[in-house]
Amino acid sequence: MAGEKKFDALVRSVKPMDKRAGRKSSSGFTLVELMITLVLMAILLGIGVPGFRSFILDQRLRATSTDIRLALSTTRSEAVKRNRDVELKPSAGGWSEGWTIPSPVVDDPPLLNHVQSGNLTITNDLSEVVFTASGRVLAAADFEIDVGYSKVGCLSLQLDGRAVYAEGACP
Repeated sequence: MAGEKKFDALVRSVKPMDKRAGRKSSSGFTLVELMITLVLMAILLGIGVPGFRSFILDQRLRATSTDIRLALSTTRSEAVKRNRDVELKPSAGGWSEGWTIPSPVVDDPPLLNHVQSGNLTITNDLSEVVFTASGRVLAAADFEIDVGYSKVGCLSLQLDGRAVYAEGACP
């Protein structure tokens, strides 16, 4: 009797046989789960890509303005150090392609040669920026930087030689 009770308890604890007992269970995703995942990823990318594009354009704008500001600062410090006028000139294709600081000493290599890369536009009315020995410029200048998609910045060079950056088009 004790054996029968144990047997009955054992039988009750065993789950009924699965109808698919002869088949192997497969692991993975169903087509519906895969489609839902793809739709969610597409939505997230649709939201994130425009913000990422704006972030990249902002960084290009800041980097270009920093490059110009460093070139202006280098030109100014060289003028003060050498106690003579030093120029910052655009490349042959204009400011958008780069700039150079020619050496004030004849037959010396340029003090700085910068090649601008990327698809952007830099406009400036001056053909060159000249710093005097006192660190001042002969004429104030505005560098308008346009990286596209309505992202524009203005780097204004004041007569005292300081450069100030502001977002938006130059006045």
